[in-house]
Amino acid sequence: MILIFLIDLVVVVSLILLGHRRVEAALPLFCFYLILMPIESKIVIPGVFDLTTERIAMMTVLTLFVMQKPRGYNGSVPMKRLMFFHVAWAICSTIYSISTATSLKQLIGQVVEYYVLYLVLLRTISSIETVYKIVYSMMLAMSLCCVFGVIEAYAQWSILSIFPSNLWIVYGGPGPLFVEWGRGLRIRSTFPHPILFGDALAMSIPLTVFLLSSPKMSGRRHILWAVLILMLWAIYKTSSRGPWLAVGLSSLLLFLLVRNKVRKYLTVLAVLSVVVLIARPGIWETVENLYKATQDSTNPSGASYEYRNALTNAISGAVRKDIARSLLGYGLGTFREKGLDIDFLGGVRRWYTCDDNWALFIYETGYIGLLIVIMLLAVPLLVALRSYIRLPRPQRYLSAVLFIALLGFSFELLSVAAYAWGQQAFMAWILMGLTISYPNLVARDLRQSAAVTPPLQLALAV
Repeated sequence: MILIFLIDLVVVVSLILLGHRRVEAALPLFCFYLILMPIESKIVIPGVFDLTTERIAMMTVLTLFVMQKPRGYNGSVPMKRLMFFHVAWAICSTIYSISTATSLKQLIGQVVEYYVLYLVLLRTISSIETVYKIVYSMMLAMSLCCVFGVIEAYAQWSILSIFPSNLWIVYGGPGPLFVEWGRGLRIRSTFPHPILFGDALAMSIPLTVFLLSSPKMSGRRHILWAVLILMLWAIYKTSSRGPWLAVGLSSLLLFLLVRNKVRKYLTVLAVLSVVVLIARPGIWETVENLYKATQDSTNPSGASYEYRNALTNAISGAVRKDIARSLLGYGLGTFREKGLDIDFLGGVRRWYTCDDNWALFIYETGYIGLLIVIMLLAVPLLVALRSYIRLPRPQRYLSAVLFIALLGFSFELLSVAAYAWGQQAFMAWILMGLTISYPNLVARDLRQSAAVTPPLQLALAV
């Protein structure tokens, strides 16, 4: 517990030292902490909630934000109506929850924290330089997570072991290592699960490739190449099919939408990948075996896909039993606590993991809650796509990469409960804040240089 107090102290002091005059200066480090820190780094307050290091960091930055007058976007907050509606609906769902205390805690962690983070970023970021610094700091945090993954893979030791054992998330073994029958050790670094680590890497890889191509990062390309190689190795070691597919699709979109050095770098990476597969045929054999196992319903890897179908059917049946449950769901966080009877593998048993976050939205907050979240995730995607279409080159390319990363996150919600469990959800909301802020910053800079055109006056209020 002393270790956690020391970590929290370092986080608070470092953020105050950087942001006591301008909170904007502390944002890159703040985002670095949000991505790096595991949920095991927390002080448990019995009967109340867990005071995680992420929450400590957020409260520190929020205090600095309130005490100062940030110079970021000062217009009407985009998506504010959707956010208010979602908070109101989540409160109604919490009142009707089968576990009110659990849902109330999740309301703070899954709704309030995300929207506070978004608001602080939107109101504080005043320059494109800060946007790039935030993205770069997140990539550095992910690179450190990859280093922890290297240690995990080759030393059979997890960085999470330094935290009190009663806080560990364990998966059948005596410690925090994730060892799965048929796949062996799957690295998860500081994330709760290997798939969640893979999800974060799937968002980070296109962002890192883009930073490599940016003139603003010309002095850091050696670092970014090392980071990118680490990320590619780490996502392979997660043995997570969804993130692998997301990286492939993201790379294709990146090649099609971004027309600068990104194409050359992607070509280099493709050639290197082929060389590695030829030099290390065991890697291709591992991928091929996993693909074959996916087609076999008697194999755990194949059964996991069958489980998702059974899960969706069970959730649909559960909410159809009661019109109120169809509208309000069973309450945030209740699936993992109460579980659900699912007909799977020839019998009905109680399951406590929901491997499809889109189905989980229905279970927890009903079909209305699902619709609200879809709109919340769709608006930044539409803003990024519209900015890509309207902004001039090369400014438009960052909007394209943000679009790709957020689209990847939305796709990955099909394979695991990634919206409210793990640092990748904070990463997604950071990227949403950057997506909304960025076109306004570009338009302002172009106006100041007398090069703006009417289509750049983006109306982003939603």
